[in-house]
Amino acid sequence: MKRSKFWLGMTASGVLLFSILIGGTQVAWDKQGIINDVLGLSRTNLKSAQGSDYAEADGSLTDKGYWKMIADSYQYCIEEEEQGAVMFKNDNNVLPLAKTERKVTLFGRNSAHLMHRSGAGGAAPNEKLVVHLDEAFKNCGFEINDTVWNLYKSGGNQSVTGNEEIAESRYTDSVKATFDEYNDAAIVTFTRFGTEDTDPSDGILDLQNNEKALLRMIKNSGKFSKTIVLLNSPSAMGMEFANNPEYGVDAVIWMGVPGYYSLEGLVHILTGEANPSGHAPDTFANYSRSSAAYQNFGHFSGSNTGSGRGDTYVVYKEGIYVGYKYYETRYEDCILNQGNANGSKGVYAGTGSWDYAAEMGYPFGYGMSYTTFAQKITDVKYDEATDKYTVTVNVKNTGTVEGRASAQVYFQAPYTEDNKSTGLEKAAVNLAGYDKVLLAPGASKDVKISFDKYFLCSYDYKNAKSYVLDEGDYYFGVGNGAHEALNNIIALKKESSTGLFDHNGEAYEAPANSAVKVHIAEDYATYKKSIYDKSVDVTNQFDNADLNYWKSGAFEYLTRNDWEGTFPTKMTSLSYTQAMNNEVNNNRYKTPADSKAYYDEKDDDGNYVNFQVKLKDEEGNARRIKFSEMAKVPLTGTYTDDNGVEHDAEKMWNEFISQMSVKELAISMSDNRGILGVASVSKPSNSIAEGPEGLLAQFNYGDKRWATGFATGPIYSATWDHEMQAKYGAFYGEEALFCGAACVNAPGANINRTPYGSRASEYMSEDGIMNYYIASNVVGAARKKGLIMNIKHCFLNNQETNRHGVCTFANEQSIREIYLKPFEGALTRGEGMGIMTSYNRIGCTYAAVHSPLMNNVMRGEWAYKGLIIDDAQQGGNTDAYANGPLMLDAGTNVFCLDSGRGGQLTDYVTSNHDGNLLQKMQESNKYIMYAMLRSFMGDAGDALEADINRLNNSWWKITIRVVDIVAGVFMAACLGMYVFTEFFAKKKDEEVAE
Repeated sequence: MKRSKFWLGMTASGVLLFSILIGGTQVAWDKQGIINDVLGLSRTNLKSAQGSDYAEADGSLTDKGYWKMIADSYQYCIEEEEQGAVMFKNDNNVLPLAKTERKVTLFGRNSAHLMHRSGAGGAAPNEKLVVHLDEAFKNCGFEINDTVWNLYKSGGNQSVTGNEEIAESRYTDSVKATFDEYNDAAIVTFTRFGTEDTDPSDGILDLQNNEKALLRMIKNSGKFSKTIVLLNSPSAMGMEFANNPEYGVDAVIWMGVPGYYSLEGLVHILTGEANPSGHAPDTFANYSRSSAAYQNFGHFSGSNTGSGRGDTYVVYKEGIYVGYKYYETRYEDCILNQGNANGSKGVYAGTGSWDYAAEMGYPFGYGMSYTTFAQKITDVKYDEATDKYTVTVNVKNTGTVEGRASAQVYFQAPYTEDNKSTGLEKAAVNLAGYDKVLLAPGASKDVKISFDKYFLCSYDYKNAKSYVLDEGDYYFGVGNGAHEALNNIIALKKESSTGLFDHNGEAYEAPANSAVKVHIAEDYATYKKSIYDKSVDVTNQFDNADLNYWKSGAFEYLTRNDWEGTFPTKMTSLSYTQAMNNEVNNNRYKTPADSKAYYDEKDDDGNYVNFQVKLKDEEGNARRIKFSEMAKVPLTGTYTDDNGVEHDAEKMWNEFISQMSVKELAISMSDNRGILGVASVSKPSNSIAEGPEGLLAQFNYGDKRWATGFATGPIYSATWDHEMQAKYGAFYGEEALFCGAACVNAPGANINRTPYGSRASEYMSEDGIMNYYIASNVVGAARKKGLIMNIKHCFLNNQETNRHGVCTFANEQSIREIYLKPFEGALTRGEGMGIMTSYNRIGCTYAAVHSPLMNNVMRGEWAYKGLIIDDAQQGGNTDAYANGPLMLDAGTNVFCLDSGRGGQLTDYVTSNHDGNLLQKMQESNKYIMYAMLRSFMGDAGDALEADINRLNNSWWKITIRVVDIVAGVFMAACLGMYVFTEFFAKKKDEEVAE
């Protein structure tokens, strides 16, 4: 009896252990993509990489090519900083430092705690290779004040966190005594951190008290011949300190977020080894909170709301007047004395009336060099065949050293009386295009900058409900940033420079031929059709993103026709209507009444036929279409194979997809740091890596280090150089090849609506057209290397505060002209194959279920054929607004970091026999497979198919199977022993009883 009880207990333990193991096995199988990624198993060793510049003659990747690629990649990091860092100020030519000025003091607590990347996503550091600020100076021949450095490094973080500076009292007399020896320059670093899921606190982007005290201490010490401020921030900091005599600042350089290996490039600027050529990608105002957009940024909580994460909101009351389009348009209206522009609303400088120079630090597009340039427009041509304008800009180096000039072309469209009456807004100046040219002293060159005529249009969401081109005089201007270009345009309009002033408030004289006037006829018809697919109409898709749609007359957008009357005030309260709540809570899918059940088809015998098809050839023999066979097949039209046989491409895709079961269809839609292989079509697995600040993956070659952490988005943007931006994408693509990553969630292309968006380090600029170009440069170059970039986050994701579900309200003019433009550029000009939606709501509709965005705009207007992935939602059925079937039905194809929505789809389709969702799953798989075949996976043929078996039989899976079997055998043995001992115990009892 005792023995049987013992085995009963052991059996119970065995059952419990086996149950736990089986449950754990199921979780492991559900998360196998993440496990493979963590263990480095999802990376693919390519046998051939035809797109690589570092491959051998036969296309193979080797350690030899890896080391060459790494050397070039790290050199690019330095060049990126050299060409992207922006010199804003250089009084009395204190820079570059002379060769005798090499004993310096690095001030600022964060000089020793630099932000190399924002922490919002991207490459991991190779710690032994990271170049810190002191090392960068020493590597370039400087001696630094170790006493001050060690104060920051060892104890400088006491009592302060993040952005904060140490108190002036920490600089004791013994510390100050070292200033005498290291006084060639005081080099002061101020840092601002950004990261995911939280925005900077109100006002933190302006200098704080301890930072101001530090500058005063340096000035009052009288020890330093020059004070140079370095700004280590992804965001535009408040610049009031730069020209305030209280602080004695001689030079200011914005370094952005330099990544792990770029800082020697910054020091090269200080020494003159590199001539600075970066220009501001954002407006650097004197006061970081002075823009019209900032008035409605951050946390706003609604009332009378339902469930479902939609109880917070943000309203873009500024309309199109974002960044420089606010500051520069208001400046022109002040100069021309129109629209109440010089009123008191929006004044931050304390002057009583709005004053551009008092509000402005450094304008969008502005940057200084160690040489000077003269620019003039020599020609403007329109090509009717391509519907493009080309502006020829003659650029001359009028200084004494070689340098790179940024040629920036801006335009002004007529702001008519009809526009004023109908509410169609026009900014005073808009970026049209840019390029960069390297010139020796005295040399000049003609730079041709071409752009679509389409860019000159405005989107009239109230009347024409399409893009329109008003008749009138259009002005094209060049200059060192938007403000100079606008001054040149105004001078041409007025036929005088009288009354114009620069960003410092100094009188401005427009150079000859720095602006031209072109009369353009009205066109309200051409752009009613998509420029990418003439069969598609372009009309309003985002009426319900406007709060006035839900609550008529809720507010008036900012208009340049009345600055004083419409300057945005904070919308601190909002009571949701029932209709708004209905849309917010529209988070569950319902099978359409006319949906066909997926098993409705019958064979000749009257039996239901499963949708999964076993293909046969003309002789009735079984055949199979493999993944690799679809590499060159378009989605529509005809396809001619290698034997010269023509096929119906759409039919071929349908047959290919029809080979997959419901579960296999779900596999391709479920990302867990990658997508698993599909055996029925021999589609190999592929990784989906992060991130926007460099690839978060390890190399398969050489020393297998982490991929390179480049200087981040704002810096490659600030180069204002198509070639440098494309180089970023190309190096990213090369590294992805050597890491075996076919797909990455990057780059970030959202608009820096205000300086306070905490993921600015991932993003590009404040301007839609600039981001259009940059995104297409990066994505297009990476694609040529075989990498799919899921550009993110589409769209209106311009703050981290309440990012999950926040209702984001904006009018369609601003949506079309600003916020959608980066994604349009990436998918059209850049020919991108991936895009990620965002967490926020567009109006009241979650972005990943916004069918007009995905189907009418992306698939329709932009003729997009790649994959659409959501931002990493968790929860499946339990999530308040990320319902898998609803997302699929609306147009989402892949679930990022899927927590069960793939299984949710499978269960829903099979339980409800939902043919509508089945069709959507098949359609999604077309887009997914088509995109993947346009990555390096399409060039690899059958070489990658071994990955299916490799991952299915990986060591950790075998280990788990063995453990499960052992546990099962143990449980069965215990049960057997219990039955055996119980049987003999009973038999013995019976014998005793007899």
